[in-house]
Amino acid sequence: MSDAAGDAMYPPEAERQLARVLLERARPLLLGFDRDWHLLRVHGDPARFGFDADDPALGVRQLQDLFIGLPRDEAIDLAFVEMPGGRSAHVHMMASADGYDVVLLDAQEEHDRQRAQQQLGNEAVLVGHQKTRAIEKLRQIRSELEQQRDRLEEANALKNALIATLGHDFRTPLTSIFGYLHLLEHDAQAGDSRTWLRAVQRNATWLLTLAENLLEHARAESSDALLSPSGVDPAALADDLDAMFRPLATDFGLGFAIDLDIASEERPIFDEMRVRQVLINLLSNAVRYTVQGEIGVRMSWRDSVLAIEVRDTGIGIPDEFRERVFVPFNRGAQAGSRGAGLGLSIVKRLVEQMHGELSFVSRLGEGTRFLITLPALSHDGGGAVGTLPVRESGLWIRGLSALVVDDDADVAQLLDVLLGDLGFRVRTTGDAASAVEQALAEPPDLLLVDVELPGLSGNTAVFRLRSSGYRGRIITLSATPTDEARSAAIAAGADHYLVKPLNIEQFVRVVQRAVAG
Repeated sequence: MSDAAGDAMYPPEAERQLARVLLERARPLLLGFDRDWHLLRVHGDPARFGFDADDPALGVRQLQDLFIGLPRDEAIDLAFVEMPGGRSAHVHMMASADGYDVVLLDAQEEHDRQRAQQQLGNEAVLVGHQKTRAIEKLRQIRSELEQQRDRLEEANALKNALIATLGHDFRTPLTSIFGYLHLLEHDAQAGDSRTWLRAVQRNATWLLTLAENLLEHARAESSDALLSPSGVDPAALADDLDAMFRPLATDFGLGFAIDLDIASEERPIFDEMRVRQVLINLLSNAVRYTVQGEIGVRMSWRDSVLAIEVRDTGIGIPDEFRERVFVPFNRGAQAGSRGAGLGLSIVKRLVEQMHGELSFVSRLGEGTRFLITLPALSHDGGGAVGTLPVRESGLWIRGLSALVVDDDADVAQLLDVLLGDLGFRVRTTGDAASAVEQALAEPPDLLLVDVELPGLSGNTAVFRLRSSGYRGRIITLSATPTDEARSAAIAAGADHYLVKPLNIEQFVRVVQRAVAG
């Protein structure tokens, strides 16, 4: 309500709030003078306006000059006065009973805003004659950018969908391949059968490396790759690499040698898949770019550090391309490049993920030598049993039950066999909702559940079980090797997270930890 039009009355609380806001913004300084301009009182912060806080009388004397020639019996308002400290202020003078009151209000923000507006106005005048043409050009650019953005968003969505699908589609069948090869290798008799199985395993590893290269490149924007520590047998790794690359080197008339220097009986703990991936990429490049001479590998394991050297007598890398060899799709560093140009970029990323160091020396026409040092990953507490094949580990788990939840029948059967060899009574199901019902009705001691399930996801099933009071151990399986995916599974209630394809030794070790805990 108001007493009259245009004379609105604010509620008391609104007036108090308005006063507080105005005081905070204006930061007023009240100076009281007698008729002879002697300073009588100060209310506020003199230093804010450039006056000496200890003796403001020295600085405020210049205020008298502002009112020379002006009537002293009338209120006077002066806008944007520069104070001693350079700050802008509104100055108001009014007569009081014993002299004059001068009020200073901080106007720096308003002054800066007006100056900026004036500058903008000046600039607008200067560019006014180009405005029409510039606007039309901007419209054209915006239209092109919007079209490009739409295409990029569509392509990125397709890429993400493809990579997610490929990751699952590659890793799930490879879990079956490696798992069953492990079982067949143990059951096969010595001789040709074991040799053939090892050949299949090596080539499956090579295919996995190629697939991982593509997936690793597609995950370039993600740096949260999950490491999977496991025991590595350097001699077995050297044998596999020799079997893969010696025939290729021989076909090209090249010498091939792998040297081992094992100074410690301690078994190295690394992400074996990534170490293999690094070596396969480097050796593939060495074979591709070596015309004559030899290719050599040296692996040294001492003081908990794995040192790798891959050398060749190939065409070498020109100095001008040294900074580009680790750039994806760079195929100009070596004449006659035939690959996709991903290998070295993947090597660099994998070494960094494993907290290692990578360097190289190269001479044009003489060859290249790559040097890698990798610190051992901390052992995840599996114990000696984890270093043995499943069927030699001993039936050390008796009287415990396990429920396997995986919609891939081959993987479910593999897990059934592996857990059965460890002494579990095993049930399997491919449906998460059914698994929840079974686990609540007859709780298993151990639950293995895949994340990527039709309908209800594995993580959702785990969360429901934990919310309903299930206290058994849970191991989550997934084809997504990232910390983000692991964290999501652990947050849902899982005790452990394993990435497909499974490392059998790591699997045994984690199962042992789960039931022991």
